[in-house]
Amino acid sequence: MKLQNVKMRDKTVPKISVIVPIYNVEKYLERCVNSILNQSFSDFEVLLINDASTDQSLKIARSFSKDSRVRVLDKPHSGLGNTRNYGVEHAQGDYLLFVDSDDWIDENTLNNLYAAAIEYRADLVLFNFIRENLQDGEQRVCRLPINYPEFGEEIQKLLITQLVGPDQNSSAWRNVEMLGCAWRRMYLRSWYLENKIRFGDEREIMLEDMPATIAAHCAARRLLIVGGAYYHYRYNPDSLSTRYRPHKMEMLTRCYTAVRQILTKYGLYERYAKRHLAWFLRSAVHSSLVNCFSPNNPAGFLKRYREVRGILKNPYVKEAVRSDYLKNGSRSDRMIRRVIRLRLTSFVCLFYSLYSRVLRKDVRKK
Repeated sequence: MKLQNVKMRDKTVPKISVIVPIYNVEKYLERCVNSILNQSFSDFEVLLINDASTDQSLKIARSFSKDSRVRVLDKPHSGLGNTRNYGVEHAQGDYLLFVDSDDWIDENTLNNLYAAAIEYRADLVLFNFIRENLQDGEQRVCRLPINYPEFGEEIQKLLITQLVGPDQNSSAWRNVEMLGCAWRRMYLRSWYLENKIRFGDEREIMLEDMPATIAAHCAARRLLIVGGAYYHYRYNPDSLSTRYRPHKMEMLTRCYTAVRQILTKYGLYERYAKRHLAWFLRSAVHSSLVNCFSPNNPAGFLKRYREVRGILKNPYVKEAVRSDYLKNGSRSDRMIRRVIRLRLTSFVCLFYSLYSRVLRKDVRKK
């Protein structure tokens, strides 16, 4: 898509602010920043925001300071979400784009996204991405199951529906990946600030970009979805299958309640209550139980048993398993619902101990 008939304006204000949060990414940062600086589009600024890295990341970031489009900001450690918020506070561009510092973008990303945003006068532009599994060299384009471009109220409603929770039955959306990620969108900065969109503190909430993304889609007046796959996401299957996150259930519960509050604010909670409870059952309860039996969990059996018991006592679990939303879902959904619905700690421990082993094998095969 070419830039056409774009009104000339004050060159001191960039058209796009690219915000790159940085934390201990010395191996990847140079490729990331070079992919931004080598864009076919030139009217942008790059905010490289160091979140108190302990490796050479800040030094590498400062090596790019000779380019007048680059600003390096150094701040105390506060996590990814707060670092993005810090970047927004210092950004000057008409549009905002987030790029994680271990990923990279194609050379026509800014040109094509800005041209599309101007043509449709969009306040929110959603695009596709390429999953890069660098362990085995696999590259896979991840697209939404829609026609392109899509614009208007109907696609806005569909995206909110898919972000809030899973479909009851199998659908083309079931295997959609990374739908709620901050880096999959470009945002009109004035609209973003007007709607007070902010990312959560990842030290307190997991999936810190999900509530912000849902808030953005609820607030969007002119949502545009384009067909290009511009963003290269670095995928690491080993970290997904073995990483242990302490307090995962508590942090995902905060994510659930944050989204619930956003839906209530926009008068949408009743419409999506069951769907969002299905998300809680699958993405909070189920994933937290899998996490409990990660090989990197240092706890012995007794502590794991207590952790499982604590998860099953979560006040939203009873509400989630009572819902009939997933009773006709996939075989996996039905099985998970039945196991959790029993709320028998010993049985749940046995099931997830076995399930987690199978899951790790499956992830490594992908």
